[in-house]
Amino acid sequence: MALKVVRENMGVVFTPVNEEVYPNSSGVLYPRVIELHHAGELNGLLLATFDHSTVKEPPVVPVMSSSDGGVTWERLSSVEDTQNGFGIRFQPDIFELPVPCGDLPAGAIVLAGNSVPLDFTSTELSFYVSLDHGRTWQFRSSVVKGGPPVEQNFGKLGPVWEPNIYIDARGGISVAFTDERPHDDPLYNQTLALTRSEDGGRTWSEPVYTVKIPDRAMRPGMPVVARMGNGKYIMAYEIVGKPDCDIYFKLSDDGIFWGDPALEGTLAATKSGLHLGSMPYVLWVPQGGKNGTVILSAKREGEHLGMRDPGFYHVNYNYGQGEWHRIPMLITYNTDNLQAGWSMGMARLGKDRLIQLAPTPMNGRLMQITYGIGRLETVGE
Repeated sequence: MALKVVRENMGVVFTPVNEEVYPNSSGVLYPRVIELHHAGELNGLLLATFDHSTVKEPPVVPVMSSSDGGVTWERLSSVEDTQNGFGIRFQPDIFELPVPCGDLPAGAIVLAGNSVPLDFTSTELSFYVSLDHGRTWQFRSSVVKGGPPVEQNFGKLGPVWEPNIYIDARGGISVAFTDERPHDDPLYNQTLALTRSEDGGRTWSEPVYTVKIPDRAMRPGMPVVARMGNGKYIMAYEIVGKPDCDIYFKLSDDGIFWGDPALEGTLAATKSGLHLGSMPYVLWVPQGGKNGTVILSAKREGEHLGMRDPGFYHVNYNYGQGEWHRIPMLITYNTDNLQAGWSMGMARLGKDRLIQLAPTPMNGRLMQITYGIGRLETVGE
């Protein structure tokens, strides 16, 4: 048995206005999407977010909603940086709590994003909460702070990047993120870390490292964690420094302990050696066989002889163990455009649909947020 994704619809979530974004900006990147499951009569509502680079300061994070399964979208709200006043400038992630945590009920919507001042002197992953299904937002805490948002800025405090929110097996809110602060040690460049909250995001544990490769040339980044049908967790991430910014993964029983951080993990490659490169997203769905399917997306598909097209997911039918396969992706684009496909989001809709969001080119540099919706089918039964 295997998974087939049958494309049913494609369209646009959001189109930036050229005059409102910085001249050298792509306008929008880093889309994320969720379907509400603990919202009473609003169950099935879709929420989407992304970073939006605007001339107007400070920038806000748009929250879009769809009540018709992702076909049409409207602006629901904005997340403002009410704590620092800098603006949530980069890399928002959005998540609906499936269980209570601290004083937050199941159904609370949480969002983490990178609060960065206009002079780019610091980074801070800020945590916001909505108790009315995304209509209004309140600042709750600072998850972690770092230095200027500059890669490999050796000699200065490194930045923190790219939060990903999930509930771990102990019921805590976990945030996986990219941490460049250890680069003062000549053994390290960029690392992946994890922090947890057991009081609804009011306070956070001291970060622990999940991938910390003792090789100055290796930069693991962009972690995304998914809970699979067996209750275990998979974390996908890129490693810049590998030939194609290759996508690796690790498995965890509880989403907290990920093994020896010095180990780079496992390359998600097919039997023929094809693998994905740059900016992963990972999701588990129950279709595809008795163990369901792990779906892995990335900006492009690569092999050590060179880059290939972006038109394929890599999938695994045994909870990340064993062989990976490739199936057609819902959204395709020209990988010659650097910003196209810059970190795509996915979510399962209802019982048997998949939605994917991606930045795709409008006119040269400017991106728009595009969606693809497909039906999930188990074939070969």
